[in-house]
Amino acid sequence: MIVVGRFALVCCLAFSLGAVALIALGVRRRRQDLMRLGYLAVYGLFFSVVVASAVLLAAFVGRDFSFAYVAQNSDTSLSVFYRVAGFWAGQQGSFLLWTMLLCLITVVIALRNVESIDRLTATAVGVLAAVAAFFTVLMVADQGSNPFLAAATGATGQGLNPLLLHPAMVLHPPALFAAYAALTVPFAYATAALLLGSPERAWVLSSQKWTIAGWAFLTLGIGLGAWWAYVVLSWGGYWGWDPVENTSLIPWLTATALLHSMTLYRRRGLLRRWTAALACATFWLTIVATWTTRTGLISSVHAFERNDTLIVILSTLLAVVAAASVGLLAWRWRRFGEQGRPVLLSRRDVAHVLTDVALSVFAAALLIVTVVVPLTLGRTVGPDTYRLFAEPLGVAVVAAVALCPLLGLSRATGWTLRRAVRWPLLAAAVALPVLLASGDWRSSLFGLVGLEVCCFAAAAVVTFVVAGARRAAGEQGLLTGLRRALTGSRTRSAACVAHLGVVLVLAGLLGSNVYKIERSAYISARPGATAQVAGYTLRFSGFTQGAGPQSSQSFYAHFTVMRGGRRVGLLAPHTDVYPQAGAADRAVILGSLPRDLFVVAQDPFDSSSTHLRLQLDVFPLVRLVWAGAIFLVAAGGVSLWPRRERAPVAALAPRDEAPDPGDDALAPRDAVLDEGA
Repeated sequence: MIVVGRFALVCCLAFSLGAVALIALGVRRRRQDLMRLGYLAVYGLFFSVVVASAVLLAAFVGRDFSFAYVAQNSDTSLSVFYRVAGFWAGQQGSFLLWTMLLCLITVVIALRNVESIDRLTATAVGVLAAVAAFFTVLMVADQGSNPFLAAATGATGQGLNPLLLHPAMVLHPPALFAAYAALTVPFAYATAALLLGSPERAWVLSSQKWTIAGWAFLTLGIGLGAWWAYVVLSWGGYWGWDPVENTSLIPWLTATALLHSMTLYRRRGLLRRWTAALACATFWLTIVATWTTRTGLISSVHAFERNDTLIVILSTLLAVVAAASVGLLAWRWRRFGEQGRPVLLSRRDVAHVLTDVALSVFAAALLIVTVVVPLTLGRTVGPDTYRLFAEPLGVAVVAAVALCPLLGLSRATGWTLRRAVRWPLLAAAVALPVLLASGDWRSSLFGLVGLEVCCFAAAAVVTFVVAGARRAAGEQGLLTGLRRALTGSRTRSAACVAHLGVVLVLAGLLGSNVYKIERSAYISARPGATAQVAGYTLRFSGFTQGAGPQSSQSFYAHFTVMRGGRRVGLLAPHTDVYPQAGAADRAVILGSLPRDLFVVAQDPFDSSSTHLRLQLDVFPLVRLVWAGAIFLVAAGGVSLWPRRERAPVAALAPRDEAPDPGDDALAPRDAVLDEGA
C-alpha cells in the first residue's frame, strides 16, 4: 500500500502541473477546449489525492505500522476516533490533508464552471492548481513531509502525544486547514482579476462565499485551540501569545478586514486596490503560519523541529507570492483605481474603512512582533508586550463595530446620529453602577472602560435590530417585524450575530485577563487540609487511582469546594503517568457564567505524596469567550445558508448589483448593515 500512496502523489504532481499548463495556454489563446482539458486534469488531481488520503487513512484504521508515519502517531490501544486523528497529527499527514481540502475546493469550482467556462474562473482554477502543485512537490521532495515512507522491520506504534488526546485537538487541525484552503480562493480570484486586468465585481462575487467559509473555519479552529489550551495544557490560560498561536490569528484579522472591504467593493465599487491587496495578504499570511510552525526557525512550544529543506521551500514560496502580488498590484494600479470618479463615502463607509484600518494595523503589529523581531533580534517577545497594543486595539475594533450599525441606521431612516446613539449610551450608563457594585471591576480603569464599550456595542446591535423590526412591522406587530428583520436578509442577520460575537469575546478577554486572580497553595495531603482563593475554600478528602489511555495511570486528588459557607462542587485534579511520555498534570475547572475556578497541581503527585502544591486561578467572564466564538461561527453559517428562491420582479435590480456609485440613497430595507460576516 505504501507504493500505491507514493504513486498517487506522483500522479497528483503530474495532474496539477498539467492543469496549470493547459489552463494557462487556454486562457492566453482564449480557447475553451484547452481550458476544459485543464479542468479534466483537475478532476484527475482530485481523484489522485483522494486515493493517497484513503491509503493513509486505511493504514491508521488498520494499525498498519509498516508506514513510518503511522507508527509514529498511533498504537494498538487507541480508539478509532484517535487513530483517525493520527492522520493529521504530524507534519506529513497535515500537508496531505491540506492538499486534499484544497483540491476538493478546486474541483467544486471547476465543476460549477465547466458548462460555460469563463477566463476569470479558469485562471483562478489554474492558480489553485498551482498551489496544490506546490504542496505536492513538498511531499515528494522533502522526506520529512512524505507520509508514505516505510518503517523499520518490526516497528510498533509509539502512540499519540498525550496532549493531543482531546476532542478539541482532534478537530482543531482540520478546521484550520479547511480555513487555509478556503482562503486560497479569494487570492486565486484576485490574482486572476489582476492578471486579466478585470476590476469588475465578478471576482469578489465569485470568492466572497469561500472567504466567509474560510473565516468561519478559522474562527472555529482558533476557538477549538484556545479551548484545548485552557482545559488540557494546565498552564492556566487559553492564549499564551505563542508565535504559532499568533500566526493563526493574523490571517483571521486580515480575513475579517477583507470581508468588510468586499462589501464596499461589491456594493459601490470602492476599495478595489485595498481589497485585492487584502486577498493576497491573507493567503500569504496563511503560508507564514505554516512557515512559523514547520521550519523551526522561531522558538515555540507548538513548532516542529528545524527542517532545512522546508526552510528553503516555504521561504521561496513566501518570496514568490509576495513578489507576484506586489508586482501585479503595481502593474494594474491605475486600472484598479476609482477611474477618476469622485469618491463619496457615507458615514457607514467611513466606519467600514476605520474598522479595516484598525484590523490591518493590529495584524501588522502582531506580524512584526511575532516574526520580524525574533528573526532580527534572536529572541521572542513576552506576553506583556503584546498586551500593550492588543488590548487598546481590540477595544478600538469593538468601538468601530458599534458605530457601523448605528451609522447605517442613521442614514437609512434620517435620524440624527445623536438620536441613534441615545439607547446604547443609556445602556452603558446603566451598566456602569451595576459593574461598580457587582464586583472588583473598578480595580482597572482600562478594564472598566473596555467593559463599558462592550455594553455600548451590544446595545447598538440590539438598537439596530429593534429599529429594523419596527420599520418592517407596519401594522402587523413588533414580533412579526422582528421575524422579518432577522430573516429578510441573511447578510444583515449574520452581521448582527457576528458583531455580538465580537463583543462577547472582547468582554470575556477583558474579564479573564485584566481581572484574573492567581494564587499558589502548598497544603498537607491529609483529609481536611484546605486552600483558599477569591472566596473559594477547597477541602482535601483523599487520593484515588485509575487507568487511562495508552497504558497510563492516573492519580486523583479529591477536593470539596465551598463558597459562602455552602458546597458548590467537587474537583479532582490529577497526574497522568505515561510509560513513554512521563508524567503530566491535568487541570480541572469548576465553571459558571460569572467566573471559572481553575485548579491544577504544580508538581506531579501520587497516592504516597505527603504534600500538594496547587495552582488556583479564577477567570471572571471567561465563558463569554466561548459563547462569542460560537456566535462568530454561527454568523458564518447564517451567511452561507442557501438563499430561498423568490419569484423574479422585473422592476427591481438583482440583489448583488450595486447602485450607481454616485447615488447613496439605497432602499430603506437594504440600507442597513450589510457586511457579510
